[in-house]
Amino acid sequence: MAADKKHVAKQLTGAALENQIRKNRFRWLRQALTEAGVRRANELGWPNTYTFTKSLAESLIYEFLEETPKAAIAVVRPAIVESSIEKPFLGWNEGINTSASLSYLLGTFFRQLPSNASKCLDLIPVDLVSRGMTLIAAALISRRHERVYHLATSVANPCDMRRSIELTGLGHRKFYRAQNGLHHRLRLRFDAIPVSKARYEKLSAPAQKMIVQIINRSIEPIPFVRSPLVRQERDLERVMKLIALFEPFILENDHVFEAANVERLTEALPPEELATFGYDARSLDWWDYWINVHIPALRKWCYPLIEGRKPESPPKRCVPLVEAGVEVGKSEGAAPASAS
Repeated sequence: MAADKKHVAKQLTGAALENQIRKNRFRWLRQALTEAGVRRANELGWPNTYTFTKSLAESLIYEFLEETPKAAIAVVRPAIVESSIEKPFLGWNEGINTSASLSYLLGTFFRQLPSNASKCLDLIPVDLVSRGMTLIAAALISRRHERVYHLATSVANPCDMRRSIELTGLGHRKFYRAQNGLHHRLRLRFDAIPVSKARYEKLSAPAQKMIVQIINRSIEPIPFVRSPLVRQERDLERVMKLIALFEPFILENDHVFEAANVERLTEALPPEELATFGYDARSLDWWDYWINVHIPALRKWCYPLIEGRKPESPPKRCVPLVEAGVEVGKSEGAAPASAS
């Protein structure tokens, strides 16, 4: 492989060679900065740079509030924001969201996920977050806001890791049952289960990678013979990195987040506005959400991006505007009742 790279480099000249050198330099710089950020985060007790930078942002906000105590500021902490349940249409999401990569893995032949089975997976639909943000913005304007709001479900309507993994498997199974072919029938029999970290390391991806590495290294000295398991080793390495990225949230920590502050704003709404602006995490049916909304939505909008394919074009949306007290429909096209 190294010889191939040198051969390619020799073929490049002029601007093309300079461009390749620049790419390699930026790749090295990005990797070095990432490693430095992770080390600093770990030193301060944070599992990764994601949580570390959120803490930095909140620290700056509180420092500003100490200097300007009358400022109208509220810190909003959404949980894991996922597919919508209603607006702009059922199942809407964009890009590769938080659960997409992990749920995609659980839809393959992967079997054992290291996780705390009783830990809450605090997931919330994106349009429920939008309702909460609207209520908080209104409270800020009227100066009756709290300093911190959680937009979460783990207290009002908990769904633990065991249940989340089970429902993800059922969502994938529903899809595979509707498909033809041996590959899909085989995947029906590979549901993931929550296991301890020790069992994962002994029987899952780390152990499998070690075996594959031994086979690949034993073939390397043989001239003109390329190991058939090079790709499998890369794939297992990606799986291990993905699991390591999620471990702080599915295995190591066990937090619940109370959304009482935003619920009190809902209770203050007049009855005629509850249907439009009310924040109600208790009404979520996790079985229906995972199987009939979230997993189909991920298959439509997110999994193609993971696989390097182009996702379906999203449906056109209708944006209602209000002019002089009269609602005017300004649309790019008719919006369907459901997109999943």
